[in-house]
Amino acid sequence: MHCDTLRSNVHLITLDGDGLGIVHLGPAGSDAHLQPATRIDGEGRWISPGLIDCHTHLVYAGNRANEFEQRLQGVSYADIARAGGDIVPTVRATRAASPQQLARESRPRLLAMRAEGVTTVEIKSGYGLTLDDERKQLQVARALGEECRVNVVPTFLGAHAVPPGREAQEYTDEVCNVMIPAIAAEGLAEAVDVFCENIAFSPAQARQVFEAARANGLAVKIHAEQMSNQHGAELAAGFGALSADHIEHLDEAGIAAMAAAGTVAVLLPGAFYFTRDTTLPRSPRCVRPVCRWH
Repeated sequence: MHCDTLRSNVHLITLDGDGLGIVHLGPAGSDAHLQPATRIDGEGRWISPGLIDCHTHLVYAGNRANEFEQRLQGVSYADIARAGGDIVPTVRATRAASPQQLARESRPRLLAMRAEGVTTVEIKSGYGLTLDDERKQLQVARALGEECRVNVVPTFLGAHAVPPGREAQEYTDEVCNVMIPAIAAEGLAEAVDVFCENIAFSPAQARQVFEAARANGLAVKIHAEQMSNQHGAELAAGFGALSADHIEHLDEAGIAAMAAAGTVAVLLPGAFYFTRDTTLPRSPRCVRPVCRWH
């Protein structure tokens, strides 16, 4: 039997190999019938499928180190955002960066993930908040994936924050009527995300974004219930959302809606601890029978 690669002396870590192109799995010495093009001795190491990170904001410029002291002093995520911090400074830096600079700053982050075994990464835009700058982020994300040999799944997050000087509804209309059709036509994203929260976009505006995504053939996701229960997860489930993320304030109705739609619940402990939140999300153990978790 001919095969591309034979890895011997390893321990397989996977639930099953169906559909992964594995033609033989057996104890040492059971591979005599194989004729591999490449033979690799694993020296007793473990071998597993590549890891997947389904929620990242990896492509951006600048940093927000100056806000860390505020968070250590107990200033909330929402208060920092309302004072013009959080997303907005990163938007300014990302807009000012050339594609080359953006790639230069973002490349080490992707390579660090790859070094830890991550082979598929969802990368969101959301730090441009104009069509040209959102496009720039998504183009850089795709180019880095090709360069670093990582499978990048791009998500358009134009509805991440309301840009300074803009009205929320006016900007939502632009996201829906201008940005989403252009991003879809150029094939730059596989899904559309929206931050549904009291400091970002209302449920009605999130619905408008989802309707535009659906009209343009794109899947949907949502940042939901991070700081308050806006019933965003339930709304997203009604559109067959791929996932609802953060969900610290998810309620029973949201759980039931997500379970019925097959919408995956994504917990983000890094964000939870970095923002020094105190509201623990529901334990997956409590809702596992009805809702898929990641």
